Amino acid sequence: MPGPRVHAYVTRPDLRPPIVSVLHHEPGATADGLFFMAPLSGPGARGAMLVDETGDIAYFHPTRPIVALNFRAGIYQGKPVLTWWEGKTEAGLGDGGHVILDQSYRLVKRVPTGNRHHADLHEFMLTDRHTALVTAWELVEVPGGTAVNGIVQELELSSGRVLFEWKSLDHIDLKESHTGFDPNGRWDYFHLNSVERLVDGHYLVSARNTWGIYKIDGETGAVIWRLGGKRSDFAMGPGTAFAWQHDARLHPGNVLSLFDDGGDPRVQPQSKALLLHLDVKHMRATFHRRYVHHPAVEAHALGSTQLLPNGNVLVGWGTSPYFSEHTDGGRVVFDARLPEGGENYRVLRFPWVGKPFFPPVAKARRHAAGHLLYASWNGATEVEQWQLEIGRSTDQLAVERTVPKTYFETKIQVPAGVKYARVTALDATGRPLGRTQPVPLE
Repeated sequence: MPGPRVHAYVTRPDLRPPIVSVLHHEPGATADGLFFMAPLSGPGARGAMLVDETGDIAYFHPTRPIVALNFRAGIYQGKPVLTWWEGKTEAGLGDGGHVILDQSYRLVKRVPTGNRHHADLHEFMLTDRHTALVTAWELVEVPGGTAVNGIVQELELSSGRVLFEWKSLDHIDLKESHTGFDPNGRWDYFHLNSVERLVDGHYLVSARNTWGIYKIDGETGAVIWRLGGKRSDFAMGPGTAFAWQHDARLHPGNVLSLFDDGGDPRVQPQSKALLLHLDVKHMRATFHRRYVHHPAVEAHALGSTQLLPNGNVLVGWGTSPYFSEHTDGGRVVFDARLPEGGENYRVLRFPWVGKPFFPPVAKARRHAAGHLLYASWNGATEVEQWQLEIGRSTDQLAVERTVPKTYFETKIQVPAGVKYARVTALDATGRPLGRTQPVPLE
């Protein structure tokens, strides 16, 4: 019989995140940080989820009945924050809004798109110039029916003012699409799915349905060059072909990373993370690296490729439940998966220190030898130990012992005859971080 697929916590029955199974882990060979995930299908609740290398949940923010996507860390007003998009999805597009939380998990700001466009799910990224990159869309009548116009915006965070706006139909012809026209529906001919602002002030845009990656002029919006698709300005060398791609990013040395879905419909034997080198002087694209999963993955949508500070590469395998970390040379040093049916738009990795504004929680359950006390503190990343206090009244509690924190929820045996208990969260140095309310043991 298969094991449980969803966590069930005594202290936090309201949290029901999916269980992450670690299949392979080489300690010391992986990058620092937690895994940022937001499962949008499969068992368990929807929401933003931080996971450590054991597969344990470090933080879970449920968003039911809507979904969260594009969960990542950023800097806002000089301080670390969490950001994500949340809303409803239909036919690969989103309609929602953008959220910023501080280190204590307090809501800092909600960021709408400009000009009343639909806030799409595909990008929400804070920049180092106090702006946010977002994606949006609108419906436009075209010969024969209705098309989806993909929209890029850069927003000034302090005011919400639109600093830059770019629309696909102004620059990318319908004929570049690899999808068929549906006269009875809306034609998502472009399907904008990643944006980043480059160091030269221009923008890099990826479009799934044209199989194209575009460098966009940051002043005029003109297309500076196309990579891939039907009108590539680059000569595509052996091993550089990609299709239905996601998460295109340009790195120092003109190395470009992307997630090559290869389908839907399938035109590649398997999905892969792909690194290309771009010679912009001679307009040639050459193969640099590729990363595949074993067993082979065929993701028909979603997916991410992140180059990590230690040189490793983290791959989120889209509609497949896996995510894996590889050395630059390709060796798998971490591999994990969600339960069957689980999908992530992106899986990313960032250092994160969480200091919740709310206190830890403890609950007791009767046990043969007395009581078990369960303790947890959602999002508190610095907790290493729990200090147990017991007594016959709430004003006569004394330290009984200290136990290591284990998993999201720690079980602590309480001696028989105790009337009240509470626990204090301690960091690695023994410094108190927070304390639960006293718990009566009936």
